[in-house]
Amino acid sequence: MNVNSFGTKMQQIVVMVLVVLLVILVVFYGYLPDNYNYSVGSVSQSDIYATRTIIDVYQTEYEAKEAENKVAAIFVRSEEVSNANVKKVSAFFETVAKTRSLFEDDTSVFVNETSAIQSLNANLASRTGHKFDEGDLRVFIRMTKSAFGYIEDKAISMTEVMMLNNVNADVLESVIVDQITGFKETNPSYSLYADTLSNILKVIIEPNSIFDEDATEDAEDNAYRSAMDKPVMIERGAKIVGTGEVITEHTYQLLYDLDLINTSGFDIFILARVATYVLLIFIALVFYIGVKEFDFSIDLSVFYILVITFFVPLVASIYLSSISNLLAIELFFTTICAMYMGISASIIFSLANFMLMWPIYNFDIQLLFVQLVAIFVCSCIAGRQKRTFNSAAVIIFPTLASLAATVAYDFFSNASSSEYVNTTMMTGLSTIGSLVIAIGLLPIYELFAKRVTPIRLIELSQPGHPILKRLFIEASGTYQHSMMVANLADSAAEAIGADAMFCKVASYFHDIGKLENPQYFTENQHDGINPHDELSIMESVQIITAHPEDGIKIARKHKLPEPIIKVIDEHHGTTYPGYFYSKACEEAKASGLDMPDVNNFRYKGHIPSSKESAIIMLADTVEAAVRSSGKTDLDSCEALIRRLVKMKIDQDQLKDSGLSFDDIEKIVESFKNFYAGAFHERIKYPENVNTNNQ
Repeated sequence: MNVNSFGTKMQQIVVMVLVVLLVILVVFYGYLPDNYNYSVGSVSQSDIYATRTIIDVYQTEYEAKEAENKVAAIFVRSEEVSNANVKKVSAFFETVAKTRSLFEDDTSVFVNETSAIQSLNANLASRTGHKFDEGDLRVFIRMTKSAFGYIEDKAISMTEVMMLNNVNADVLESVIVDQITGFKETNPSYSLYADTLSNILKVIIEPNSIFDEDATEDAEDNAYRSAMDKPVMIERGAKIVGTGEVITEHTYQLLYDLDLINTSGFDIFILARVATYVLLIFIALVFYIGVKEFDFSIDLSVFYILVITFFVPLVASIYLSSISNLLAIELFFTTICAMYMGISASIIFSLANFMLMWPIYNFDIQLLFVQLVAIFVCSCIAGRQKRTFNSAAVIIFPTLASLAATVAYDFFSNASSSEYVNTTMMTGLSTIGSLVIAIGLLPIYELFAKRVTPIRLIELSQPGHPILKRLFIEASGTYQHSMMVANLADSAAEAIGADAMFCKVASYFHDIGKLENPQYFTENQHDGINPHDELSIMESVQIITAHPEDGIKIARKHKLPEPIIKVIDEHHGTTYPGYFYSKACEEAKASGLDMPDVNNFRYKGHIPSSKESAIIMLADTVEAAVRSSGKTDLDSCEALIRRLVKMKIDQDQLKDSGLSFDDIEKIVESFKNFYAGAFHERIKYPENVNTNNQ
């Protein structure tokens, strides 16, 4: 970074800090409402209404807590408990089976039944953690082997089925009963074992539904947040307290939140809130500027113009808001910003500008709606880059849009006829006034700003411009080449939605550096005389590659806009004249020398930094190549165009341009369509036919 650039950036930083401080003071001054010397228990001497729409924090918090307390505890199915229940049932039958085998003789008669049952109960307690009724165990000891095996399968199956559901303590017994009832109905021959099996399952199976503390807390939090997300609103104009009413803690809080309570001395809290509000908006703007990589350092005049224009609606709002909440001149800034910064930047900066003045209008919702619509429409009209610029359109369309928005809001809010008249009149007055002032001051802005605007482009496009006149006289070939490049660039820009008017006008001036040595460029040479024949290769290269730098000098001398100067600098990027480099390589090869360094042949400019600059580079390359090749058939021409474009891509000339591959394909098609018209042969008429009107 050079010293001048560093100084410029420091200057901008200092100015922006001052702007932030001034905006905080302006918003603070305009935001302060009338206030009252009341406290809790005081009796109001007048009706007090909300000066703006606010959230009733007290009531909202109360309803949120109520919603939180109404959330029921959440129980969820535990896979772990479910599996444990199945395992315990299986363990029961495994233990019983082992006991049966230990005490069973060959005739299937138990040697000591009492001993078997006692041993079994002890083992079951160890494995399942439960004690069972000895009568129930006796049934399992005495049943036949086949019955035991069948009951085991059914018990495990029923347990698995029950555990698939979320079974809590309240329904566990009924679920077991339902399963046993089904067992009786489908297995009547084993129904005598049903009650015993039911008793066993009721002892073993535990509820698999467990209290989910996290889910319950989440549900409570969601209920709380849901209520907080739908706050109780106190609308602007709503009565807070009536004459003779006592100021309660609730009404006092509302008055305090509305800044209607008079506090002793300077209210640092209101200033802090205003400062926080303003700083957040400026931080968002800084973030946007950083992402978009705006560069104001080249043209400080535009920077100061925008800063001053940014302040005008803000300061005016302090007075205008006292007349009407719809009387705002935001579109004054929007119009100027759109002309200098484009549509998207105008929308963002204008929204920020409006948000800064919105507190002064007590956060009026209708004003917000109307201004949002007006800002979008005005930015799109004033910031459009077309062939013509109609000041009337900048006034008419935003005015119609803002009036339509006003009527739509009044209709939606069921306003009275008198409100329709008042809001429409105020909106129309503020919109038309803002736009007329902006258009009227535009010529004055042009005197100080170097940044290109549509009106400036129209001025530069006139054939009578001194540089273009000189180009036409001193370098007619370059002039014709520039006109062709302008038409190519114009059609390509239209194809991809770039700034067609800028591309066309910038193309007129992209080769003005050739005015320093016009005869050294082939398009200006006549009668077969080529001055390069008398020069060495490096001398020729120095002359050829110097024309962008020479063009910048001429452009600055004639005070051309910086974007056009940038195009002059970037239209050859960092490429090199292929003819002279190839010639130098041939001479080196013939002399047995090392191949020359290609960097010594490169242009000293920069690669295109915008779509428009890249379009002009491609148009310049294509026009020169097609003209020199002499190709007149469309297929050969298209192949040449694609080869040239690919060469620029391979040379990394388009990497910073912002062009996508889809854009490049559209550009190629637009070039092709242009030459399709240029190659079209007209009908040849007989010599005796009058063709004056053809």
